[in-house]
Amino acid sequence: MAGCIGCGSCIGKRNCFRKDTVNDFTALIDKYDGFIFGTPVHYAGASGFMTSFMDRVFFIDEFNGEHLAGKPAAAIATCRRSGGTATLDQLNKYMADCNMPIVPSQYWNVIHGNTPEEIRQDTEGLQIMRVLAKNMAWLLKCIRIGREQGIEFPNHEQHIMTNFIR
Repeated sequence: MAGCIGCGSCIGKRNCFRKDTVNDFTALIDKYDGFIFGTPVHYAGASGFMTSFMDRVFFIDEFNGEHLAGKPAAAIATCRRSGGTATLDQLNKYMADCNMPIVPSQYWNVIHGNTPEEIRQDTEGLQIMRVLAKNMAWLLKCIRIGREQGIEFPNHEQHIMTNFIR
């Protein structure tokens, strides 16, 4: 997957000129109430594929009405040993930038292991994922009940872009 080149061809179109998975995903955003973005850790950060995906999805969304705003999201990372929290920080910044409530667990959303068999042995990591799933389900229910009671997500404010180089 190629990275975003910031060309702006997606503005007003809600899709990228590159015909790939990003366009498939952006076409489905309105059909889902929440998202979990996961990645393996590569060099203490999200994989190159995931970084390219997130850059392009969130660039498209930011400049085309912010369809992700108000939708709960969580980031999860899987790693052998370290780099998980740096990866979560990287992914959480996309969600914060697009005004998405970030769903937590009871600890960092990281699970350890190189293989599915090793991951199944990380009992703490598995518990963290279960709690995360329960928290996501709870928040989605709260949002649904709130909407039924007339409580809507706050109105979107246009971004004010300040350039500090004068």
